[in-house]
Amino acid sequence: MQSKGLIGLLVVTAVAVVLAVLVSTGVRGPQADPLVGAKVLPQLGEKLGEVARVTLFHGDARTTLRRQGNGWVVEERGNYPVDAAKLRQTLLGLAELSYVEAKTRKAEFYPRLEVEDAGQKGAKSTLITASDDKGDILGEIIAGKRRIDQLGGNVDGVYVRKPGDGQSWLARGTLDVAGDTPSWLERAIVDLPREKIKEVVLIAPDGSKLDIAHDAPAAPLALKDAPAEAKPKSDTALVEPTTALASLTLADVRPASELPLPEKDVSHAEFTTFDGLVVKVALFERDGKNWARLEASGTGEAEKEAAALNSKLSPWVFAIQEYKAKSLRTKLADVTEGQKSS
Repeated sequence: MQSKGLIGLLVVTAVAVVLAVLVSTGVRGPQADPLVGAKVLPQLGEKLGEVARVTLFHGDARTTLRRQGNGWVVEERGNYPVDAAKLRQTLLGLAELSYVEAKTRKAEFYPRLEVEDAGQKGAKSTLITASDDKGDILGEIIAGKRRIDQLGGNVDGVYVRKPGDGQSWLARGTLDVAGDTPSWLERAIVDLPREKIKEVVLIAPDGSKLDIAHDAPAAPLALKDAPAEAKPKSDTALVEPTTALASLTLADVRPASELPLPEKDVSHAEFTTFDGLVVKVALFERDGKNWARLEASGTGEAEKEAAALNSKLSPWVFAIQEYKAKSLRTKLADVTEGQKSS
């Protein structure tokens, strides 16, 4: 009896080893789905360079990314430039997706994987369509829930389903298409590091002014045209307003023609650098966002830089982060002792 039991155990072990070898070498059993291991969007991978338009439907929002010249733009934001790195990562991610395991075919279970039809109320799925310049579809997929390191070895997974096909799948690959239309925008607006700033003048809607300046980068910042009794609260109190345009990024954008400057409740700022660049900012609130219009000018070496900035900035109005808007609205009383803030 012990001998038979030992033989049986050896047989089971041998079968397990064989199966493990087959799996590790990619050999499929007779019951395996023939799609396992195949690319989800094979045509896209073959014609990646021909993609001219990518459309994403997420909930009731549509985002259209279109090739324009040597770059890409977001149609829903007046053809503002796309975040090129994010788009490139998305296209490569789509092309590399491969089938791993078939999942549910029942529509009532799609929400669990977030692969329900796009456009449904409360849907968390994203329908992604990539097409060429003639409008021919090169790849289309419903992308659902991501699974970080789902397959081990730092290999991610994502649930997917093709439109019109009831079968959902776990696919191998990294694909992040979360976020609304603004998340696809090129975010950088302007970068004026504090070390370059010679003077900052901030003017509130009521006309009150805060003027901060120094004569050399290493010299301490000081107040200009302020009452004699106005003293900075600390050695660093004057620093924050001078950093408002350092690594300034957008939260959203609109064509300038769509958001004209209001007649009142506008804050103004003027930043002057040591090399002669001047950047003016007009800041106002609309629909719960802080919108900024920027204008550059320059003398000497800064003249070309100003022209380049204006070509980038002048057609647009930018929604900026709250903390940056707060810095641009800093008043004299906010940085000094013995002053009352209005």
